[in-house]
Amino acid sequence: MKILFLSPYLPWPPGGGPTLRIFGILKELSTRGHEVVLLAGHDGPALAPDSPLAKLCKRIEFYRPPSSSYRAHPVVAGLRTLLSPFPFVVAKYRSTEVRRAIRRELNNDTFDLIFAVVTFMADSIPPEFSAKLPVVVDELESEGLLWRQYVRQGNVLMKGFALLNLLKLVWFQKRLGTRIAAILCVSEREKKYARGFVPKHVAAWTVPNGVDADAYSSLLNLRPATKAIILCGVMGVYRNAQAALWFTRSIFPRVREEVPDAELWLVGAGPTEEVRALGSNPGVHVTGTVDDVRPYYQKAVVSVAPYRFGEGTKLKVLEAMACGVPIISTSIGCQGLDVVDGEHVLIANTEEDFAARVIALFHDAPRRAKLASAARKLVEQKYTWKKIVDNLEPELRKLAEPHDGARV
Repeated sequence: MKILFLSPYLPWPPGGGPTLRIFGILKELSTRGHEVVLLAGHDGPALAPDSPLAKLCKRIEFYRPPSSSYRAHPVVAGLRTLLSPFPFVVAKYRSTEVRRAIRRELNNDTFDLIFAVVTFMADSIPPEFSAKLPVVVDELESEGLLWRQYVRQGNVLMKGFALLNLLKLVWFQKRLGTRIAAILCVSEREKKYARGFVPKHVAAWTVPNGVDADAYSSLLNLRPATKAIILCGVMGVYRNAQAALWFTRSIFPRVREEVPDAELWLVGAGPTEEVRALGSNPGVHVTGTVDDVRPYYQKAVVSVAPYRFGEGTKLKVLEAMACGVPIISTSIGCQGLDVVDGEHVLIANTEEDFAARVIALFHDAPRRAKLASAARKLVEQKYTWKKIVDNLEPELRKLAEPHDGARV
């Protein structure tokens, strides 16, 4: 197949869960012999000559994303949403530039299939092309389910903003359903929700998040020399920042009472000012952007996923599982994954339970080893990108088969 792969940002180097997913799927499709042309939003330095993207893609083209798409401009993104008929993610990323760039690619080359990452990319495809070529959209996570969570649990401003977005989504999702051939959902729960707005003729597939398990194999037999806890994620994202704030302020002090030499490492790009300030607490380290997360997992006794918001599945949870680091998570943090509490992970939803489980794992090396081993086996069985794309690729091939000479 020849695939036009549309992404709102470069998927390398990995900067969080979305880029890990985009790169994982793109890499597997390319290594299977499919010809991939990547069109990505990018306004930074030139692509490094040794970037794996250069080897995986036949061609890479860029468009300049709007200023509202950068994490440094949350106010701009919010104002664009308030002034736009489109919901938040669409208003944040869509632009005349991306629509022109997509049209240019489709006019100048021939493709069998368009793979669009996030809904605004699929919506930006000119209708005359989406009517002739199959468009597959990877939603990454369910926007509707996510904003419902914010309505229930956010602060007053977030509740109002979320309600506005849900109202806009009703119209937008129906419009999207007329422009795509298939939608990828990371869990059965999200697929069920998507079925409520896409027509029956649109395929809905569960394509879970995954991980490159081989990349973390070297960590499996290492034993940490410190009493370190790791919380990994892009710290400029609201749900990740809230998770870091809650754990550091409400849970970590309880841990330190019992384990005075415990350390907490908040690892991830773009920490907000509130998250940066957490570094002034005893035993807390805020790294900002790191080139490689593996050295931090190497020193960790336990990984935590204290998420109280979010849809999809957390790639950082899968990453920790692949590294052989035992995980303690809220129910939301590990939702969508086929994990069993007490077997693959430990689940805790209150400050008291979370702290107690962290403390208990610090003092129980055999249990840490058992949890880590079971989690790693589950990753190898179900959550490697190879296995995931093994299931996805035949479905994409079926869509790409020409129908009545309809190929553009």
